[in-house]
Amino acid sequence: NFKKPNMNKTTFLLASFITLVSVVPVNAQYSLTGVWEGGITIPGGTLEIIFKVEGEQGNYSGTIDIPQQGARNLRLSTVTQNADSATFIFSAGAVTGTFSGVFESESKISGTYTQGPGVTTFSIERTSESTTSNKPENEKDFVIKNGAVDIGGTLTIPDGEAKGPLVIMSSGSGAQDRDSNVFEFKIFAIIAQHLAKNGIPSFRYDDRSIGKSTGNFGNATIQDLTSDVTAIINFFEDNDTYTYNEFITLGHSQGGVVAGSSARSSNAVKGVILVASMATSMKDILRYQVEFAYKQANLDAALIEEEIQAREQIMDAVANNSDLDGAKNAYIEVYRKVLDALPDSGIDKDQFANRNASQLVAIYNSPQTKSLLFYEPTDDIKELTVPALVLYGSKDTQVTIDQHKGITETALKAAGVPYEIKEFEGANHLFQAANTGLVPEYQTLPKEFVDGFLDSITQWILNNQ
Repeated sequence: NFKKPNMNKTTFLLASFITLVSVVPVNAQYSLTGVWEGGITIPGGTLEIIFKVEGEQGNYSGTIDIPQQGARNLRLSTVTQNADSATFIFSAGAVTGTFSGVFESESKISGTYTQGPGVTTFSIERTSESTTSNKPENEKDFVIKNGAVDIGGTLTIPDGEAKGPLVIMSSGSGAQDRDSNVFEFKIFAIIAQHLAKNGIPSFRYDDRSIGKSTGNFGNATIQDLTSDVTAIINFFEDNDTYTYNEFITLGHSQGGVVAGSSARSSNAVKGVILVASMATSMKDILRYQVEFAYKQANLDAALIEEEIQAREQIMDAVANNSDLDGAKNAYIEVYRKVLDALPDSGIDKDQFANRNASQLVAIYNSPQTKSLLFYEPTDDIKELTVPALVLYGSKDTQVTIDQHKGITETALKAAGVPYEIKEFEGANHLFQAANTGLVPEYQTLPKEFVDGFLDSITQWILNNQ
């Protein structure tokens, strides 16, 4: 689930470090509790923002959603209200954005949003005084300890006796909430309820720094993420009320790496389900995806290869901790050629090339990305001792059948375990019925899976319990 950074208008807000401040009158009688919705005026339109704030003055907590970018339940690390001000802080990197406004009424705040040199207007309105939604009766929330990290998640309980192991679901790349909510398509929530109707219990959880989970997702290595699943397994093995001794790990996209690693490392795991799961290193996936993106822009093949090789030089320098400045400068030189070959957009090309190179260095140097750059998921698959189900969509442009299926099947044969590989015709990376399979199309499609997807998972579990 790795994508070349999007350089369109929506990147204005998704900052690595965002500080939002709203100023309220002295002796304000207003509360911040509830759901606040609004937007920031950006070139060409409005970027929607949603704040969800819980608690009371002196004990607030909250999240921010940026729906157009697929960002949900990103934890606000600080939510405070003084007599004359309120502060919201979302931390994920080096950029700072600031919202300063005033209460126009108890349900509306207006002001200005500042990020770097950019200043624009911002307005939010309270659409609900509560952030609580009606939960299905068969769901129970838990917060599970993994050392100093809290893992918040939801157990979905079937009626009557369970017919299979507890399915633990791990989401794809990027910090996601427990529902794996992508443009309001709640992938894991839908799977969980379908499994429950067929007697199968499941547990889905917020990634680190999202929702009720603490920690820092970007700083979590693949080993850290695997330890979160191990903590979940240990919790339910020891739970007096909801006790499970056998588990199936299910992972979507990058979550498939976590599912495979967890299945390899725990004897309690009795099966693994890989849903559009990456089978090769991030380096290879990025090569494939960057090449695809540049071809759409009709760039010369030799220039595409030159840019990719310069990009991979940065990866090698990061991994080996050697001559990073040299690799960065070489990339700037090549990327400047790429910008010259693209239609003129009026940007400062030297500044843009420098900024892009710095962003790549920061991304590849983050602990999680660094742990995945050269990590081969098939090393785990080759060591499996349990059955596996592998699912692909024919129109998936992020984890393609061409790049991943053959490698996965070879590894499963080496493991010598029973396995089943299924392809869903016309399905994208989220297993929606797609036209192009491209990422921008996701939000325009019905929030439902292609026919047979849910039943394939359920039937495989029932056949392999």
